[in-house]
Amino acid sequence: MNPVLARRYRPQTFADVIGQEAAVQTLRNALTAGRVAHGFIFSGPRGVGKTTVARILAKAMNCRRAAGPTPEPCGECEACVEIREGNAVDVIEIDAASNRGIDEIRALRDNIRYRPARDRCKFYILDEAHQLTADAFNALLKTLEEPPEWAVFVLATTEPEALPATIRSRCQHFAFRPVPTALIRERMAEICGTEQVAAEPEALDWLAEAGEGSIRDALSLLDQAIAYGGGQLRGEETRALLGRVSDRALAGLMAAVAAADSAAVLAGLEELLATGVAPAQVCRQWALFVRAMLRAKIGAPSDGGEAAVAAAAPFSEEDLTRCLQILLRANGELRWAPEPRLHLELAAVKMAQARRLASVEDLLAALGGGPESGGGASGGPASSAGGTAASGGGPGSSGGGISSRAHSAGVVSAHSPRPGAASATAVARAELRAAARTSTAPARAPSDALAAAGAAASPQHAEPGPAKTNGSAEPRAAVLAALAASGKTSAAMMLESAEWRWEGKKLHLAFYGEHAPLAHLVDQEDVRKALREACRAATGAAREIVVTSHADNPAGAAASAGDGHAATAAANGHAAAGDDLQRRAEQHPGLRQLREHLPPHHVLRTVEW
Repeated sequence: MNPVLARRYRPQTFADVIGQEAAVQTLRNALTAGRVAHGFIFSGPRGVGKTTVARILAKAMNCRRAAGPTPEPCGECEACVEIREGNAVDVIEIDAASNRGIDEIRALRDNIRYRPARDRCKFYILDEAHQLTADAFNALLKTLEEPPEWAVFVLATTEPEALPATIRSRCQHFAFRPVPTALIRERMAEICGTEQVAAEPEALDWLAEAGEGSIRDALSLLDQAIAYGGGQLRGEETRALLGRVSDRALAGLMAAVAAADSAAVLAGLEELLATGVAPAQVCRQWALFVRAMLRAKIGAPSDGGEAAVAAAAPFSEEDLTRCLQILLRANGELRWAPEPRLHLELAAVKMAQARRLASVEDLLAALGGGPESGGGASGGPASSAGGTAASGGGPGSSGGGISSRAHSAGVVSAHSPRPGAASATAVARAELRAAARTSTAPARAPSDALAAAGAAASPQHAEPGPAKTNGSAEPRAAVLAALAASGKTSAAMMLESAEWRWEGKKLHLAFYGEHAPLAHLVDQEDVRKALREACRAATGAAREIVVTSHADNPAGAAASAGDGHAATAAANGHAAAGDDLQRRAEQHPGLRQLREHLPPHHVLRTVEW
């Protein structure tokens, strides 16, 4: 039976080793100058050549065709052949993971006193050296510090930090690095040529990337791919074998994100997961693809290919940075999440919704008439241009005035889907922010402003029933504020798109039209629990949550209100509160200046991201 490719093409000289130039050059120079140490630590990830280089060093020290240590062992003498085949008497390889006790080290210490049976040096190669016990390290310490002149130790480990400092101080440390993907691909292409295997470039790219810096892992996968393809390597077959996601599918997801289409993003994600790919794998590859898009957008070298370059066109650098942050956070959560699919879908919806947001900094710059907004005093030509750009830009607009970027501290949307329903809430929140920045008007207490905002909401979100808690109607805005204060900002964002209806001890949440896909994300136990706690904090009572979704938009908010007389009375009360709030907002100098920049049909909606 032929050996596997990883063993058949194992490097036999220093020239054959790839990706470890620093360690190889240092060892070759030490052999030439006769300055070889008696103890080495070879550390690095799996499959990068630690044990292989240790064997080549043993051959270089014991080659019988040279008068002494040589950087170019012949590979043909008895010593070189036996070391290559693993039969050399004077080269002892010890698996420290299974021989980790003090008794094994005592036996090693007793045997090292005897000279080599035939070769110049006695080599001890300890694989997984970090597995030795503390007592074993103590027993080895004195021998490692002052060994006989014919003894050389090589400690190979993937965790050098686990070795005691006393051991590290007595050895020369060589850090082996992951092999670059380009070198792995080049090496596999050479092997395929030698083996007469027809290989498509795309298949080699998939295999080199799947090796993750380990040449041994990549060659093992190459063996498997050759067997799967019947002696040939095809791109699609190799991708299916490795369980990877194609760049074309990832580009489709990013196109849906660019269009701010949450439903399309979730549908594309559903198709990918239906093929059997794990959510963690999709998230990881998606993050790598967005990274390639960002590098292509910046102009830095990228290995993402043409698909990443084309997909990056609709995005700005800030958009891609925010998407990458969302995916990296989700990737970390997926490791311990009991429902990894939910976390991935939530991250996808976040990315789609983030395209609708504009930064607070750009809004403030537009208010101040600074250079970022185009200059000029309020009402001047620059201000008019900024207002026009803000009104004309939809999701993803790159026009002047207010940018579509969002930042981690907070974001302001310049395009609300329901201006009439959210105007009172938006004015109250804008008043709070403006009052905090100026000293001309005292800031209203947050709780009062949120309560007034909830009371001034449109009938679509009004509380039609007469239920009272502590003498006041349950405010939707106060519940959302409590939800955001508890750290559930993503849930608060999704709930803003729902129609709220209070009915006794129940809270009905209805998602309509383009927001219907959010219903199954909200209808989760952790979101329900957080919403009940927010209701308790804002209104003094927890509620039973009922979530529904509807493909069509509602015909009218009055139909869902239940009692028509109660709804009318509530609407009159809310209108009165809204008029008072509107008068206060119109008197605020900051909001007056803001209205000069934005057309009347646009409102501001603040969301803590």
